[in-house]
Amino acid sequence: MSLITIQNLKVHYPIRSGFWNRVTDEVPAVDGISFAIEAGETYGLVGESGSGKTTTGKSVVGLEKVTSGSILYQGQDITQKANRRRLNYNRDVQMIFQDSLSSLNPRKRIEDIIAEPLRNFEHLSKEDEKLRVLQLLDIVGLDADALYKYPHQFSGGQRQRIGVARAVATNPKLIVADEPVSALDLSVQAQVLNFMKKIQREFGISYLFISHDLGVVRHMCQNIAIMNRGRLVEIGTRDDIYNHPLHIYTKRLLAAIPETNVAQRAAHRASRLAVERIYQEQRAKYYDDDGKAYPLVAVSPTHSVALPAALAHQLAQEEVQREAQA
Repeated sequence: MSLITIQNLKVHYPIRSGFWNRVTDEVPAVDGISFAIEAGETYGLVGESGSGKTTTGKSVVGLEKVTSGSILYQGQDITQKANRRRLNYNRDVQMIFQDSLSSLNPRKRIEDIIAEPLRNFEHLSKEDEKLRVLQLLDIVGLDADALYKYPHQFSGGQRQRIGVARAVATNPKLIVADEPVSALDLSVQAQVLNFMKKIQREFGISYLFISHDLGVVRHMCQNIAIMNRGRLVEIGTRDDIYNHPLHIYTKRLLAAIPETNVAQRAAHRASRLAVERIYQEQRAKYYDDDGKAYPLVAVSPTHSVALPAALAHQLAQEEVQREAQA
């Protein structure tokens, strides 16, 4: 059984207008998505800004109200508060936020910030609590003198490590990492990502890794879901997504990855322009009349794409033929 299973999840925000402030319409931020995360794996959720990634992550943690659908943890739907309390869900599922500075209370010292989840769930003595906080700081590579400092006294990478330390304080089974390195420079990105992988190996943690950076996702994730306009357009393994993409939106995201090889830049630019031209010319084939993605269709045991069934299988067959010719 999967660690957590999301089934037909919908989060719609109401639009109010008129003198009585009545609900006249709604914005489908998340519009019927389904996927499952296995124990110990890193599951990637990728898409451009505004695609619904963060809303999905906050719904899994319980910070957003779910309009409909279910989130199953140990076979129980945790969208119901009674199940969440009974299963200690708030202890087992934690979150690393995108903006490390705003997610840390500026009036609290680091000792109190990291100890907060311990005080909520562990109820340790003062000595044991301080020892545990020191152990967490050591895990993320910070010195003991960090205990008495405030968030503004740290760099962006150090603050993100503090967020990681707080997230792993209760030994959770799942961490929702919402673009944890998007605001960091490349060298600090590598440090934080390597810390996350190290902690995963040591504690067996699962990650829901939310990002718009496919380069980072390739480094971190075994299975990936591509999200666009509140719906999933493609799901697959790392090999499926990077080597055999079928949806034009996935191809656009992959084409946007910068090319570091100077000799290949011209070819890479030509390929990116070709993908963009196909997107503009054949957009109607990939989305319905309302501009929404089609329901997902399985083209292999691990690979699904949001296209009409006939087109999905046709593209999959063409991909197989291209690979055979290569």
